[in-house]
Amino acid sequence: MSRLLSLSFFVLGALAQGTAPSYDYIIAGAGPAGIIVAERLAETGVSVLLLERGNASTYASGGRSLVPWNNTLTQYDVPGVRHYIKNSFADKSEYCTDTPGNAGCILGGGTMVNQLAYIPPQNVDFDDKWPVGWKWTDVASAAERVHSLNSGSTNPSADGVHYDQTSYNAFANFFNAQGYSSVDAISEPNSKHDVYSHAPYNVKNGLVAGPVMTYLPMAQAMSNFKLQLHTKVIRAVRNGSTVTGVEVEVDGQRQIISLSHGGRVVLASGVFSTPRILFNSGIGPTEQLQIVAGSKATTNVTLPASSDWIELPVGKGIKDHIIVTLNFNTTDSVDFLDTSYFIKPSSNITDPYSHGSGILTQGYQRFTFWTSNTTSDGSVRYFQGTCYASGQNYVSMKLYLTHGITSSGVLGITAAGNTVYTVDPYLNTAEDKYAIASFIDNLLVQTRKADSTLIYSGSSTDTGASLSKVYTGGSHWVATAKMGTDDGRVNNGTSVVDLNLKVYGTDNLFVVDASMHPDLPTGNLQATVQVAAEAAAIKILALPEQQSSSSSSSSTSSATSSVSTSSSTTTQFSSVSTTSSTKSSTSSQLSSSASSTLVTLTSTVSTSSSTSSTSATSSTSAQPTNPTCPKSDGTTFTAQSGAVFLVECYVDRVGHDIAYVDVPTNRIADCVNKCDALPGCVDISMSGTACYMKGVVGEKIVNSKYIRGARRIS
Repeated sequence: MSRLLSLSFFVLGALAQGTAPSYDYIIAGAGPAGIIVAERLAETGVSVLLLERGNASTYASGGRSLVPWNNTLTQYDVPGVRHYIKNSFADKSEYCTDTPGNAGCILGGGTMVNQLAYIPPQNVDFDDKWPVGWKWTDVASAAERVHSLNSGSTNPSADGVHYDQTSYNAFANFFNAQGYSSVDAISEPNSKHDVYSHAPYNVKNGLVAGPVMTYLPMAQAMSNFKLQLHTKVIRAVRNGSTVTGVEVEVDGQRQIISLSHGGRVVLASGVFSTPRILFNSGIGPTEQLQIVAGSKATTNVTLPASSDWIELPVGKGIKDHIIVTLNFNTTDSVDFLDTSYFIKPSSNITDPYSHGSGILTQGYQRFTFWTSNTTSDGSVRYFQGTCYASGQNYVSMKLYLTHGITSSGVLGITAAGNTVYTVDPYLNTAEDKYAIASFIDNLLVQTRKADSTLIYSGSSTDTGASLSKVYTGGSHWVATAKMGTDDGRVNNGTSVVDLNLKVYGTDNLFVVDASMHPDLPTGNLQATVQVAAEAAAIKILALPEQQSSSSSSSSTSSATSSVSTSSSTTTQFSSVSTTSSTKSSTSSQLSSSASSTLVTLTSTVSTSSSTSSTSATSSTSAQPTNPTCPKSDGTTFTAQSGAVFLVECYVDRVGHDIAYVDVPTNRIADCVNKCDALPGCVDISMSGTACYMKGVVGEKIVNSKYIRGARRIS
């Protein structure tokens, strides 16, 4: 019997007996990573509980923090008001109160509190410092899946018009004179040297996008998925190396939510709160665990016995982008729209928006640029600038030092249970200081020229060195539970999780949010988080099912030391795209139509009771007209053209996807014939009705019972 069916019977029995249900997967945190991983796990038929400490956000998700001018749009729905949420709206519950930086404690996490910049990663963001198995070629298919659902846009208004563009024009004139070229940041992600773009936004159908819009409705359409809000995860409950559940706090009361037999806990609470949960679970540097142990009277956190503590460098190596803000006068005419224009818009603003058009479909930035240089240590460092009007004929530039940063810090925990910097992560290497200062110096030279269209507004004595002393963080933190092969328990290793995202020293505890990212991307973080989460789901599902050490079953499948370095470009998920909706004539209709444009899964992955493939059948056996798994494993099938394919049940081949189609019949034969008709296709993988076609027969992965493969042999 499948795990899902077993759980269903267990839940029925538990309800009859008045006990609580258990779950195959418990996901701690409903930010972008948590939502994506939860949906992809649920799609395979396992039971998934997604926990979020905060409130609902968008109107479609149940949020009711409304904008003052519409009763079906929240402050999290409208792109044009995002910049003003913190200072101009009464509800500020979206922000965490126990972290050293602005983190989102709300359904959607950081996607509900950031400034909407949506910058797909360039290849080097993964190729430079991510480990083998996580290079760009490994995650490219994950990026495609994200893009098919959540692409972002440099032109989000339905009428195709860019609004309020005087500041864009002023910056474009200046950067054209510096030799920069115009690109589209969404469609040309690898163009990151001496280029600029219209600002790319996380917007779709006129509303703020992100996994709350694009993934969550798919999950909620499945009966094996549950979202529970207002539930703060305190710790993972451990029995030695095995996690048995999580302790949560609901309305000030503590309770334990249990895993089902062989279940897993996935931490996705963000770069600050995931470390807190790890510390509270007895995982981290000894000095941090001692703080937790000594604070039980205050925090009511019960650690495992010290003999079961797992010494790992949690919190060590945290990185963030750095921002220096520069201001300029301009010889070009630049308009400035004040706050009331957005939070109390007139009908000439709201009327177009009811049709998905107008300035409210845009975020705050208007112009974004990128470039790079090589510093004395031989490293390439990247710069990003986000630019906007800040006054009449007055503009501002947020200059970021991004990918290539070497500065890092340390995150710890206080006796009150809050996370704090114990070492500040900003500008603590000479090379980073030089890189940002020299870029600013060059910019000052250009903007102090008599013919410059941008004119630096500060003192004539300002220098890059002096200006870079006044900085803020980019709020794009990574690496508090870093992924890598150097196990942090031994030999001064720096990694907290292995290549399958499993916490070293545990059997079934995983991290999938930005905490595990080993490096900073070139642009803002949210697109990279989504790509990594898509890839993470595959890694986790590819692992053998973890059995309890106390199980009486004849074999115990341990994932403790098994590290899969296979490519994560293959997928066992249905590919779901969104369709464009007819633009409504009212703001109310716009809000409701946004969620209705999401196409739910066309089929649920089979929960067949078979748990292992049958022995391979001789290729000389009778060819089935419709191969099925496991019955047809090892048999051959002749496609319509006469090409012969070998059926490989529960086998996936690494990467090399060249096309995807949906096969409503759910038949291997029909998927094979699609491949046969596609030039260059030599291999297929099916999951549900999703048929992935590949141009190369890659390395074989024995996958879960849900995958069906076939490769061309003649």
